[in-house]
Amino acid sequence: MDGSPLVVGIDGRELQGRPTGTGRYLRNLLRRWRATGDTLVVYFSGPPPEEPALDHPNLVCRSIGDGRERGLVWQQGLLPAAARADRLDVFFSPAYSCPLALSVPRVTAVHDLSFFSHAQDFTLRDAFRRRLLTTLGVGVSRGVLACSEFTRRELRTRFPAAAHRVSHIPLGPDDDLPPSPSREEARRRLGVSGPYLITVGAILNRRCLPELLRAVARLSRRHPGVVLDVVGENRTHPVLDLPGLLASLGLTEHVRLSGFVEEAGLADRYAAADGGVFLSEYEGFGLPALEAAARGVPLVVSRDPSLGEIFGGAALVVASRDEAAVARALHRVLSEPGLRESLVIAGHELAGRYSWDRTAALTRAVFLKAARE
Repeated sequence: MDGSPLVVGIDGRELQGRPTGTGRYLRNLLRRWRATGDTLVVYFSGPPPEEPALDHPNLVCRSIGDGRERGLVWQQGLLPAAARADRLDVFFSPAYSCPLALSVPRVTAVHDLSFFSHAQDFTLRDAFRRRLLTTLGVGVSRGVLACSEFTRRELRTRFPAAAHRVSHIPLGPDDDLPPSPSREEARRRLGVSGPYLITVGAILNRRCLPELLRAVARLSRRHPGVVLDVVGENRTHPVLDLPGLLASLGLTEHVRLSGFVEEAGLADRYAAADGGVFLSEYEGFGLPALEAAARGVPLVVSRDPSLGEIFGGAALVVASRDEAAVARALHRVLSEPGLRESLVIAGHELAGRYSWDRTAALTRAVFLKAARE
């Protein structure tokens, strides 16, 4: 089996719609696995997306259903029968849960356990569903992938019977994004001229956006032209009234709520930024922070895991809900050129230690082991 090409089934739904971090993860893996000689069978709910990573002779797209079937109906009802017909060696689920009725070896990526530790970020029904499916999926998977040591520790603690099947395989940096434009061109396209800060990622309550906004309100007294660009959909539960919060803090001229941004717009923001701030009481990895570091953005991050563990040596580290400390750190990034330069250098060095090539190779090694057992 070690020297033979594999037939790998893959749940491809993270590439549909508007791909975020997990979709980017899967895209980067597919781009590298295509060259291994393996046959990659990628399953979609309805028509596959127009995605360049799928255009390769070693890759087969399977459309299951008409796209109206979602969640459990598709994954647990329709997918197993289709996958059995393809005579797979292994099946890969890139996002937390896998088809339980499938008899071939399964490998499942679990990026965090927030629905256990921060269940308040979810509805009761959604948190229960996620906990149940992840618990069952970890139980039947021959390999479980964790993107950080922190998540690996969590998985081994919560699921001790599966501890020997959990592997730490970190993510990679930003090389699937468009090339960086010049700083001047990026700032022109974004219409910014003064200090420009970014935070990237879906907005969740554990990511402390109200505290960040209050820190920016403090910061604006010393940097009147500062702008914070908030990139990511508002997925808070209960839903935060962000426009109302901005108005109450007098920040309507200082904060942009950009929502979901396509890759080209994200590349512009990294190129234009004077600093990136990533606050979270709990994070599985922090892919946007790694991307920002790779693109030369000086970082301010939370000390909480896993941001503090991964980025602590290449960022200013703060308590995630200490708005005064956050404001001081951002002021230092904007006003101390020597500090900013050292953070950029440290960020590049950190990002250089990560590689999607390595992520793909280590993940395929888990596939091989699962298929042998």
